[in-house]
This record gives sequence, structure tokens and C-alpha cells, in this order.
Amino acid sequence: MTAQVSSEASSAGIVQDEVLAHVRNHIGHLTLNRPAGLNALTLDMVRSLSRHLQAWADDPQVHAVVLRGAGEKAFCAGGDIRSLYDSFKSGDTLHEDFFVEEYALDLAIHNYRKPVLALMDGFVLGGGMGLVQGADLRVVTDRSRLAMPEVAIGYFPDVGGSYFLPRISGELGIYLGV
Repeated sequence: MTAQVSSEASSAGIVQDEVLAHVRNHIGHLTLNRPAGLNALTLDMVRSLSRHLQAWADDPQVHAVVLRGAGEKAFCAGGDIRSLYDSFKSGDTLHEDFFVEEYALDLAIHNYRKPVLALMDGFVLGGGMGLVQGADLRVVTDRSRLAMPEVAIGYFPDVGGSYFLPRISGELGIYLGV
């Protein structure tokens, strides 16, 4: 279910797009393309996803959107924590910009006026959960592993966790959140 992306280009030293986007049969396809990093989100990826979603929202030829992750291991392992940590330690503001724009992207997906399908094969962690919670249809596989690992370090579940966890049937979300 994950997109297969050739490793030839990356091994040849050619920089690949971190988000692959194309339209086929009136469906916009967005593929997170950092399989070596478990498709962890960077600020550039968040901005690219936002740009494509906005363009397709206004395009009458695009009827729906599919989100997926490249590679065999993950849809999205959340935010690129290393870059966020480095930004904080160096006094930069990348980490602040990242969270503001990531949360705006999650909200945009929640409010998107066209159907969004999320193919959640492999790891779906933290920020990956934020991306998929606004989707109209979420598809999991036997290899899907969903988690909010930030709670293990005492960080409150972000990316809408306080919104979607209580809405899981049978109060399972309350249990998971607590």
C-alpha cells in the first residue's frame, strides 16, 4: 500500500522531492517521500503539502486527494524531531514556524471540501496521526502501527490528540490519552 520510490536517484546523490505530487484520473496524490527518515515531516514538507492542497481545492479537475508514505516502513513517523531540536538549541525559530504551520495544515485537512483518503501503512506516529485524523477515510493495514509516542516523555498529545482521542468509540481514546 505504500508507494514504491526508486532508491537510484538518492544513491546517485540527486536530491529527491520530499513530497511527490501528481494528479491522475481526477485524484490528487500526495506522497511523503523521506522513506529513510520514516517520512518524518520537515517544515518544507508541511509547506509543500499545504500548497498542493490549496491549489487542488480550487481546481475543478481534482475531485479527491490521497495521502500516502513512500517506502515499506512508514506513512509518517511524526515531525523531524532532530531538526526541531537543533533549531531550538541554536536559537533559531524553525521549530516555532514548524508547529504553527503543521497545526494549520492539520486543520486545513479537517476542513478540506473534497474527500481525503489516507493510506496509513506502516508507522503512523505523532504528526502523522495529525495528518490523517482530518481525512474522510483512513485505511490501515496489518502493518499499521498507530501511536502518540510523545506521551512517553510527558508531552501532551498534540496535533489534535485532545480532539480525536475522546471520539474513539467505547471510550478507548480516553483510556489511551490517560
